[in-house]
Amino acid sequence: MKPSRFGGERGAITIHVAIALIAMLAFVSFVADYGLMWVSRRQAQNAADAGALAGAISLVLEGTTAAAKLSAEQFASENYVFGTSNSVAAGNVVISVSGTGAGETSIPPCGTNKGCVRVDVYRNEPDRDDASLTRGGPIPTFFGQIVGLTSQGVRATATAQTANGNGIKCLLPFAVIDRWSDNYDENPDNTYFPNDSNTTNGIVGWSQNDLFQPAALGHTDLYVAPYGSNPAHTGWRVNVDYGRQLILKSGSPGTYSSGWANEVDLPDSTGSSDYKWNIQNCNPQGIGIATASDTCTAVDWTHGCISIKTGVSQGPTTQGIGDLTKGLVGQDSGAHWNPALTGVGPLNGGVVDSSGAVDMSSPRIRPIAIIDINNYISQGCSGTTCIAKVANIIGFFVEGMCPDPSKDVVGRIVTLPGSFATGVGTVDDSASFIKVIRLVR
Repeated sequence: MKPSRFGGERGAITIHVAIALIAMLAFVSFVADYGLMWVSRRQAQNAADAGALAGAISLVLEGTTAAAKLSAEQFASENYVFGTSNSVAAGNVVISVSGTGAGETSIPPCGTNKGCVRVDVYRNEPDRDDASLTRGGPIPTFFGQIVGLTSQGVRATATAQTANGNGIKCLLPFAVIDRWSDNYDENPDNTYFPNDSNTTNGIVGWSQNDLFQPAALGHTDLYVAPYGSNPAHTGWRVNVDYGRQLILKSGSPGTYSSGWANEVDLPDSTGSSDYKWNIQNCNPQGIGIATASDTCTAVDWTHGCISIKTGVSQGPTTQGIGDLTKGLVGQDSGAHWNPALTGVGPLNGGVVDSSGAVDMSSPRIRPIAIIDINNYISQGCSGTTCIAKVANIIGFFVEGMCPDPSKDVVGRIVTLPGSFATGVGTVDDSASFIKVIRLVR
């Protein structure tokens, strides 16, 4: 009998191989194309993170929404997604800055307060605010096209926030008295200081013509430090004192004038030469803010207990600030204060370079220590050295020095980037001039 052509087993393996190939192709498609999507997703997240952080840093250093958006776009574009750069012009990057002004919006956790920068990076994904709008070019597929999947998309978002800090390096060797509630004024001067009168009390009535005359001296002036969360403090406030011109006056115990300042005896600084060096350069010693309970009986720089000397060495101060080659002003001679700039929130003014461009990273912006005057007085400091308690740290743009005979240092109160450490004191949000940058999403 002839064998039936339908009963043989030849070619049976071909059917199994064909079925297996379909499964293998599906698996390869899943692995290759899905893996490509996740690689692209990671690249998009890197771009969003870099852009948000750059924008927040620019918000601290330059203060404007425009500068924040420009920096965010630049750094987002330098992180490619599947070999393609990102940009606002291409429609695959959207940059948002918190606030209530033009081009600003509400961004958690800042809400409509200034301080947050959000960057969204899209590749073939719907817009955050308009789902009918697809942003960005697609991510291709290779094996997925076998089953009709010709493209895929990814989206990433990142939000960076400027938050409060409590530590700093490169301290200018000056310790300055904080502002107080001026409830007693024996010598008002309304010609140069409109609010300087006996009828205007509190911090509104404070002026640079005043002396601190507390109950300990038989009067009614009051100083409340900004430690922790204490909105009732009398000290400097970011939203109203940013840009305030401050004159640092050489101080000695007994007469506490506005701008009353002493010399900080920084570590490894033993004489006038080191003191001048600390003005012109960055002393690496970290300085923190004290807590309300700190008594500061011993020097502890990190926790805000610092060594100060009465008065200020005038010769080294003049050389350290005003030397045309090595002095602090000479290091960036073109920098100056422009009161017309609009910065973060209601902050007006900023430092610009010789061309007029914003330059809040000028070397002439340095931190200075603000001391708790109540603590200072209670210690009975009367000699050449004393331990002071740091109630706050502010940024200070050094404008220069008053001419003879006073030779006082003149500058503007500003914010500046710093650091944050646990176990160290903090200040109320309204008084925090040190800013740190952090990713919150």
